[in-house]
Amino acid sequence: MTDKCFKCGHILNPGEYTCQVCGQNDMEDYRTIRNYVRSYPNSNAMQIANATGISVSKILRYIRDGSLTVVDNHPRRGR
Repeated sequence: MTDKCFKCGHILNPGEYTCQVCGQNDMEDYRTIRNYVRSYPNSNAMQIANATGISVSKILRYIRDGSLTVVDNHPRRGR
């Protein structure tokens, strides 16, 4: 069985899950998100998506896989 890129369908080398083009695009999106969050650290996924044009689902995928970290900068009161 031939492995294909899960994004575009290109045939892959063994052990890869995205082709080189999709992988590069993914890295560019990650950098864009990271740079935005550095400038606007209290942004939520919807704000990031609206500002960068990158989908909320992709932003949440980066959070789920550990590429991006969520930090709670709002201490809880009244405990």
